[in-house]
Amino acid sequence: MFRPGYIVIPVLLFSACATHPTISPLPLKRGESFMGYTISAENVVPLVFYRRGLTDKFDVGLRVGMPAYGTGIDASWLLASKPYRSDVLNVSYSFNANSNIDYTYYRVKHKTKIKKKKGIAVRRLRYYGLRGMVIQNGMNGWRSNRFGILIGGGPAVKGPDAEKLPRLHRFQWELGYFHDFSSMPLLSIFTLGTFDHTADPRFEDNPHSKNGLPTEYSRLTGLTFRLSFPLTRKVVPDQPPPEEGQ
Repeated sequence: MFRPGYIVIPVLLFSACATHPTISPLPLKRGESFMGYTISAENVVPLVFYRRGLTDKFDVGLRVGMPAYGTGIDASWLLASKPYRSDVLNVSYSFNANSNIDYTYYRVKHKTKIKKKKGIAVRRLRYYGLRGMVIQNGMNGWRSNRFGILIGGGPAVKGPDAEKLPRLHRFQWELGYFHDFSSMPLLSIFTLGTFDHTADPRFEDNPHSKNGLPTEYSRLTGLTFRLSFPLTRKVVPDQPPPEEGQ
């Protein structure tokens, strides 16, 4: 008799190649927090996350997968801040079939532009990242060192509210790829079909699939696409500057 539970473990192993943190592009202030869920190409089932600001420049995150894949912790440091730009460093550990450590440098940009035809102010949030990703002991006992780029952001803020960028958006998205240069030539990621690792002596010891599942060296392991949605929020209001003489 067919039991749906029989396919749960293979599906999770296939999907949970590697997972990554859900960050706050604008680091949380001290006492701020938010919780929500993330849907990603890396996991079939959503991840629940919680973030809290410990100082105005440092926040931490916890995420829990179901049943456990994707569970992890991370921390973000605000390195530099300018009126329309922030630099953030994030370090993360994820538990999954290919448990991975991420080191990510984010450049966050948020500027207001005026649409000439409609005269409406529009402020957009975009962030770009450089990520080093290490799978120390993957699902097959192999190691994979990856490096790549990502891009993410939130929905645009229009009209009178454009000058005040919300610290927490209705949702945020993220897309990226991180390449293992010992697995295949970089340009080969754009080819269709399965990469033949035996055709080149440099990659013959690094198969991309085993028993029908992607390995630590597969292109799928380095791919990320995520949508995150906050559920609850706690925001600390901006404090007005002290008056003269106080």
